Amino acid sequence: MKLQGDDEVGGVQASVSPEVVAEYLRAHPDFFEVFPDVLREIEITHSAGDAVSLLERQVSALRDDNRRMKVRFEELVALATSNENLIKRIHQLALALMEAAGPEAIFATLSGRLAQEFDADRVRTVVCANPAFVDSNLVPEFVGANWPGRTLFTDVLNAKAPKCGELTQAQRASLFPSDTDVIGSAAVLPLSGKGWDGLLIISSEDASRFRHDMGTDFLAYLGDIVSLIVDPWVTREEPG
Repeated sequence: MKLQGDDEVGGVQASVSPEVVAEYLRAHPDFFEVFPDVLREIEITHSAGDAVSLLERQVSALRDDNRRMKVRFEELVALATSNENLIKRIHQLALALMEAAGPEAIFATLSGRLAQEFDADRVRTVVCANPAFVDSNLVPEFVGANWPGRTLFTDVLNAKAPKCGELTQAQRASLFPSDTDVIGSAAVLPLSGKGWDGLLIISSEDASRFRHDMGTDFLAYLGDIVSLIVDPWVTREEPG
């Protein structure tokens, strides 16, 4: 059989380039069905030096693909299980926050649960507003609209999206003044409500715990929950 692209010069068939052969086989996927003997006779040198038939090579390649697919499938199952457990924990945290009686209990529950169930070493909630119905001395989380540290987190507050990674020295000093030497990593969640905003910082001494490239969908979900629960306890500014 003469492959398309072959030429004869002086009765001698000119050599065909590998690219032409590859193009021909792609255009005629039934070639080895028509000529099965060719498939059995073709030998490919293995990396170990042994020669194997093309058919054996294909079977080996399929086995490798199956192994990779199995590993990937197991990874996806593990990720789905992890996400399911995380959703359950966030749901339980939301219920506990809704059952808390007053802002003191809300912030105590939030810090305790995040430390216990989410492996947080430090938790800081900052509400840039004044509290309603309670003495501000009882809820230091309310820092007022003019909190100086707010300018250090304008990127997160403006983006309204969580950010993970290492805190700057100035950020650590504003949030955890007694632990400025602990670098670690942190998740910074923006909080927002009717006329106010704030932050929820979940910090870990493990530098790889909160990576800048990790997904933040569940963190955003948690930030929304905390914002909704805190919002009724924020003082509304009287219209001028």
